Amino acid sequence: MSPRIVTIVVGIVITGLGVIGLIYPERALGLLGLAYANPSHMAAALGEVRATYGGLFVVMGIVTLFAAFDPAAHRARVLFIGLLWLGMCAGRLFGVYEDGNPGLFGWASAVVELAVGAALVAVAQASPEAAGLEPSVRAAETGYDVPPPVVPPA
Repeated sequence: MSPRIVTIVVGIVITGLGVIGLIYPERALGLLGLAYANPSHMAAALGEVRATYGGLFVVMGIVTLFAAFDPAAHRARVLFIGLLWLGMCAGRLFGVYEDGNPGLFGWASAVVELAVGAALVAVAQASPEAAGLEPSVRAAETGYDVPPPVVPPA
């Protein structure tokens, strides 16, 4: 699959998760198995879900979609977002080590985080040719180019 398609699919998934977190924070809490301690903390808990699982994910998804226009030119952005997902996976796995088995949803989340992160890191490492750029376009638009060969003097 081309780096552009991978980046678009991942961007849509991230943005969709963010929209769900923004619009349906109660469902996101339930899906995550979380609850607020008492009714007086409900607004704060919902605000936290809207901020973290909503706003953060929407912006991360939009940046990913923007980078899909030219993944080779936006390698740093794609790599950064991929590393964020790998960081989520690492944090979850640390929780497994410290706290024990997270259950099916926790393991599934770790697999998704690992897959999304690995896909974006792979896109960031892909050559500009794999992203569909010609060498001349690659140099002009991305700043990445193969240096000319060194020819020894005759």
